[in-house]
Amino acid sequence: MGPLMKQSPGRVSWEEMKAELMKLSKETLVEMVNMWVKNYWSNQSYWMVYAERDIGFEQAGKLDMEVWEQLVQTQAGRLKTLLNLDDDVQALAIALKYTAPQWAPAGFDWQIKELTDRRLTMEVNKCPMGTYRDSKGLELLPCKLGSPRLYTALARTINPKFQVSCEHAHPDPRIPGVMCQWEFVLED
Repeated sequence: MGPLMKQSPGRVSWEEMKAELMKLSKETLVEMVNMWVKNYWSNQSYWMVYAERDIGFEQAGKLDMEVWEQLVQTQAGRLKTLLNLDDDVQALAIALKYTAPQWAPAGFDWQIKELTDRRLTMEVNKCPMGTYRDSKGLELLPCKLGSPRLYTALARTINPKFQVSCEHAHPDPRIPGVMCQWEFVLED
């Protein structure tokens, strides 16, 4: 264990942690961020499966969507402030890229299919929750029914004039290699 990872008795503060983190290499910091988001998605998958077991699929899904709707607003708002993002389609693309709902190293395989001044289309080919549920033989979450709230909350945190539509998602019949497809349009 390196000298930065040695802890003595006493209060742990953000100032102390920040000073230690600032001494780490950029590579180590980036990998720590990646690890934290992967941990977050592991927590999400476990939470949903155990909640589903104890309170049923419908109720667990309802609660999950309520949490995600609030969470993406918080994440997008913090990111918008931190990176001083504008309120345009480019800002939305950056928010999608750097918030947990789309974090590529956590198991998302996705792409922006179209990006113009007024429109962004996105296709998710693989997501951690879908991969996890498939591996356990569980039904996919009905993302077409709940996720529009999630993506609308995220997009409208960037700009309230965004309109969001789901072009394809479960319970639609599966398209090989596609989990879901979305369109974001910035209205005048």
